[in-house]
Amino acid sequence: MNYAFEEKFVFTKNPENLVFLDIETTGLDPEKGAKIIEIAMLKTKDGLDQKYESFVNPCCSIPEDCSKVNFIYDDMVKEAPSFKDIAKDIISFIEDEIVVCHNASFDLLFVSKELSQAGIISKKFFYLDTLQLARQYFNFESNKLASIANAIGVEVALSHRAMADVFTMKAVAKYLFANMYRKGIGIIQPLSYQYRQT
Repeated sequence: MNYAFEEKFVFTKNPENLVFLDIETTGLDPEKGAKIIEIAMLKTKDGLDQKYESFVNPCCSIPEDCSKVNFIYDDMVKEAPSFKDIAKDIISFIEDEIVVCHNASFDLLFVSKELSQAGIISKKFFYLDTLQLARQYFNFESNKLASIANAIGVEVALSHRAMADVFTMKAVAKYLFANMYRKGIGIIQPLSYQYRQT
């Protein structure tokens, strides 16, 4: 993962122009063949929310142990588009906005790897990681997304499904931003990530 500071900012008092992103996958490492099977995004821009979500056909069987976690099975994705089919829609949705993930190194590696395999030139993402912010500025007993949500009183409707996790992440981020502002942290500078083929 390549890190570099860029001239983009998030104001914790009124964060705007963000894309909350989450994925579900067939495994933990895209470099070992794991694939995306669901992607969800929620864009907050100009006071409005826009949603994007889709199952993704990984063109392979979903391991049983993965299905036990995310409750996504082969029959649910067999008629879904491949990642290549929706790659341009994903890029168009994100535009040049700042992406927010919980454990960004996981999500952005998968998305970038699949974009590369779809023939799309490596895109530089500007991002914030709610996991990193929680570790750096807070002292939760556990920094798992669901654990933070429970600690701050956010109801977790359905964990390990992409859009449900996106809404949980947005609520957690709102809490983090508000409390960072109260601590005198008014501006966050996002990091950047660009996939490099290995």
